Amino acid sequence: MVDQRGRLLSPTNRTKRPRLDTDIHTPKKRKLNHPSVPPPQFWDNLSQPVLTRNALRELDRRNSIRDQSRNHTIRRRYNTRRASLAAHRSPTHTLLQLSPTGRVQLKLSARHGGPDLQDLRGYRPPPSNLEMSRSQSSLGRRKRGSQSASESNATPGTTTTKSTGPYDRAFHQHLIDHHIFPPRYEYPNGDRVAKPENIEDIRRALAQPRKSLSPSRFSEEEFEKFERADAHATTESRVVATVIPLIEGDTGDLRAIASDVAFTNLDHLTDGSLVSAKPDLYYGTRPEQLKKEVREALNNVIIPSTQDDLPIAPNNFLEVKGPDGSLSVATRQATYDGALGSRAIHALQSYGTEQIHDNKAYTLTWTYHGGHLKAYTSHLIPPSTPEMPSGYAMTQLKGWSMTSDVDTFRQGAAAYRNGKDWAKQQRDEAIAQANKVTLLPAAVQPLQTGAPSEDVSETTTSRTTSSGINLTSHQTTDMSEDELSLDFIHPPKRSRSLKKQKHDKAVDVHGQDPSSKRLSHEVNLGVISEGKGAPRGRKPNIKDKS
Repeated sequence: MVDQRGRLLSPTNRTKRPRLDTDIHTPKKRKLNHPSVPPPQFWDNLSQPVLTRNALRELDRRNSIRDQSRNHTIRRRYNTRRASLAAHRSPTHTLLQLSPTGRVQLKLSARHGGPDLQDLRGYRPPPSNLEMSRSQSSLGRRKRGSQSASESNATPGTTTTKSTGPYDRAFHQHLIDHHIFPPRYEYPNGDRVAKPENIEDIRRALAQPRKSLSPSRFSEEEFEKFERADAHATTESRVVATVIPLIEGDTGDLRAIASDVAFTNLDHLTDGSLVSAKPDLYYGTRPEQLKKEVREALNNVIIPSTQDDLPIAPNNFLEVKGPDGSLSVATRQATYDGALGSRAIHALQSYGTEQIHDNKAYTLTWTYHGGHLKAYTSHLIPPSTPEMPSGYAMTQLKGWSMTSDVDTFRQGAAAYRNGKDWAKQQRDEAIAQANKVTLLPAAVQPLQTGAPSEDVSETTTSRTTSSGINLTSHQTTDMSEDELSLDFIHPPKRSRSLKKQKHDKAVDVHGQDPSSKRLSHEVNLGVISEGKGAPRGRKPNIKDKS
């Protein structure tokens, strides 16, 4: 390759393209590591040891590592020169090492061909602890109550033990240790977690009747269809596919709903040892409804997945279990989901402002199991001390036995549909509040020398002076350029050349006032002016011409 001057350039010495001001280097997204199984620190940090299947698997894993290291040490001891020579000795040499009595016993044992080994033919040696731990380390699915392969193949009428996956009693204890409290939790001194202040308002909102569930539009025949669907739904997936749509009614915006999505993009809620949340159904907002700068600033708090078209800022969750599922597992999952949703809404409400702790709930969680629908809230608990993190509390609102009668079904289905509308209202208000916040670099950072960045929105109509006063476009017409220039703090000047210093001195000798010269220089900069300054909506290009 030859440059403009005819010089030969090697591939390693090619001239780099000059960096333009318009080049934008977006930082790479952090790749969060959510473990598929509880790591060792999960068990080490528990305040109380809990005996579960997962705990036994962790014990087997640690024992296998210890046995493996021990066998490795023995094997290294065996691989010495003397042991190696002994392994290659002939059988005759081994017989010579026996005592006379041992030789007689060996002849008696080998008289009829030796011991009978027919029972050992084809016998597989017992697996090592390492192999057992590997076969048991797959905790099945992440969902609680999901059936394992042995359960699905079990014959009817046999009793099998359900697997809770990672959402066992140790998971429950871990949440409590990190101030994420389940419903009706009591502190060691007997005090209960405070309920949200707006709990009665939420209950009244859920109790509102729905026209779609009136007797004229939802008859007994419709209720019988629901009963039939609930009776035939034998698995969790069938409950989600056939039962929940009858309760939900009109889904509304399909882009604001997602199901079975792992929240792998969210920051860890505790110490990084929990698996990622994966609700059966969640309701959020389209990504384009929130400003791009807000999405980038709160990326790992409000955006659950790296898939761009999925809903963000979720604050309404549903956890479903089949007839053989565990209700305690669904409640633990809902507690986890609700805390993530409360954190997301709180981040939107506090964006650009101080932290808000109003003891109110803005998140709903639901569980459905065995025909019973339960509604919960999740709200933020302020830290007891400045050093402590914030906590989250889950509070039950009400429950409905959906298969009991048509009136109870109408009440439960109305509450679920009203809950969708209420959660959407809270979500929209938080997003609208965050969209109004504009974090200008000049308002939060000291004024820097040189030309400011041109990456400013064209629609901005407000300007901020260096003294912190926000001036709208109609306010600037009532103030002169001289008054505005007096508030402007000029950046420190660079060291001037000797030639320019002599020139300024010669100008001052002829009688020109240096102060008037400096004032006119500031006015010409056009810091905030309608005539000679920068166009509206853009920051002026401030340059030190000295």
